[in-house]
Order: sequence, then structure tokens, then C-alpha cells
Amino acid sequence: MKQKSLANLKKDLWKVFTLYIKNRDGWRCFTCGRSCEGSGAHGGHFITKSIGGLELYFNEDNVHCQCYNCNINLSGNIWEYGQRLGTEKVNELISLKAKSKKAQWGRAEYEKKIAYYKELTAEKAQK
Repeated sequence: MKQKSLANLKKDLWKVFTLYIKNRDGWRCFTCGRSCEGSGAHGGHFITKSIGGLELYFNEDNVHCQCYNCNINLSGNIWEYGQRLGTEKVNELISLKAKSKKAQWGRAEYEKKIAYYKELTAEKAQK
């Protein structure tokens, strides 16, 4: 059997990670408070995935449930996002960004995180 590529493992991790995030946040938009469902619920980043590197791409403090409007139409609604995170958390994420930009993960890291978030999501579903 052919192993999945790292790109496919990253997609698999994003799928289980964002399901965990949406469940954690009660399927409510972090920035505006609207209830979200289905494809209208996104995993929105405070520090965008294009500049944050892998550590922030999959960081629970940097990703929250967001509605389509806040995440797409308002480009993350960043001012409100920062207000809700608070100054201390914003500074912590900015500091982490400076340290983690060049991090690269191998197959083992992706597979470990996929298993971890699948387990967390399954535990929440049982409660």
C-alpha cells in the first residue's frame, strides 16, 4: 500500500484539527458570536497560515471557529479577533511566530497529531 504524501497528511490533519476546534468552540464564531454549521463554519487563524508556519497553522490558541463572513468577507475580522484573544495571548502568538516560521514536520509528527485530534474529537462526542 502506498503511503500518503506529506501534503495529504497535512490535509487530513487540518480536517480533524478543525473539527476539534469547531466542537471546542461550540460551532460559534469566535469573533462575532454567530452560530455556524456545515461549510459555513471555518477554522479561522489569528496569524494567517501563510505567514505563521506550521506551528501556528495547527495551534489551538491561534485557530478558532469562525463564520464565513468573518473569516472570508472580513479577512478574519482581525481587530475583533485580537480583542477577544487579549493582549497577552496576541503577544504570545506573535512571539511564537518569530520562533517557528521555518518548522517542518515529517510523517511521524503528522500521524501523531492526526491520532491525537481524532481521539479528542471522539472523547467529546461520547460526552
